[in-house]
Amino acid sequence: MKLYIETSVPNMLLHEDAPDKKQITQLFVEWLRLSAHERFISPLVIHELAKARSPRRESLEKALLAFRAVLLELTPEVEILAGQYAAARIVPARYVDDLRHVAVAVCHRLDMVVSWNLKHLANPHKVALINAVNRQQGWPFMRIHTPQEVLGL
Repeated sequence: MKLYIETSVPNMLLHEDAPDKKQITQLFVEWLRLSAHERFISPLVIHELAKARSPRRESLEKALLAFRAVLLELTPEVEILAGQYAAARIVPARYVDDLRHVAVAVCHRLDMVVSWNLKHLANPHKVALINAVNRQQGWPFMRIHTPQEVLGL
């Protein structure tokens, strides 16, 4: 399976205020290391993690390396699809980068987005809205799940 790792996943590895999610994310990283699943990120992930202040930024960059993910391009198709999601008002305009993560996964024909972003991505209502746009535009269905759901916990 081809998995897109959204920014919230490596970010959760450093969250002391959510110990259960942190532990699940650690298990998820270990599971990925042992699995044959392919992992992908985009420049969006790197850019978002780079916004953190030092020394957290360096810790996040190190955490991201643990995923051993392939870096995908932000193509013109990605920007067009993200714009179509934004036009459908799936999330408020200031959170359009959340939709760009999904557009990267869809346009590169990945199987799933893995995210802890329950408000804008990993929730059934948002997934249905995203997939309605995908269907309308001729793109494939996209699954969006938390690391906990992927692990079946």
